[in-house]
Amino acid sequence: MINYEHSRNRAATVFAVALIVFVPALVVPRSGTDLTFRKLLLFGSLSTLLISGVWLAVRWDEAKRYLRLKAGKGVIARWTIDPARWEWFRRHSQEWDKRDGVRPNDANLEQAPGPAGVEVVVTRDGIAIGNDFSPLEKDVAITVHRDWMQFHQVIPKPRGPALHLVLRLPLAPGSEPLAAEIQKAYRTALAAAPFTRRALLYLGLGILVGMPALTTVIWLIAKATGWLK
Repeated sequence: MINYEHSRNRAATVFAVALIVFVPALVVPRSGTDLTFRKLLLFGSLSTLLISGVWLAVRWDEAKRYLRLKAGKGVIARWTIDPARWEWFRRHSQEWDKRDGVRPNDANLEQAPGPAGVEVVVTRDGIAIGNDFSPLEKDVAITVHRDWMQFHQVIPKPRGPALHLVLRLPLAPGSEPLAAEIQKAYRTALAAAPFTRRALLYLGLGILVGMPALTTVIWLIAKATGWLK
């Protein structure tokens, strides 16, 4: 399992170091004839700053979801899978993964259930299956069967085919109504998604306005410090 808090902290550290290197390399006035090393610092730290900024934003959001789940906030359903049922479903899942046209199960079914079994906790933006946590979006496709359920999340990419996250897990006896509640909660959240789309629109406008503004500020600083003639 990814340690989301540690990953968030690593991303923040890389971002901070890149910022500490980039700002002096940009602000200090240009001097000397051989500026190769300084240019490498400038452009290398800028690239690292942009990449680590995206990484930090993603990990920060994932860590926030995980901590909310651990605190019991926004919980929709919770049940425990006993060891026998866990082992039964694990064997079936391994068989299903070998079938043509079936996407492999990304849930960590190899973890030991322990004497009490494996606890499943589902919130409005994530799921924990034992020690395995996965963020979930409002448009996740949820399929409910008689004694198990599936979450299928399609993650689009700027280039190339989309990523697919598939989580199949068993239901405990008597917990079937919980699966229906989860499905209903996510459908309701998706139906209210215009608010999310509006937020994405504002974010897109912010990027369109902010990136030229940031580029202008960097250009002015580079001009003032002699990097641009």
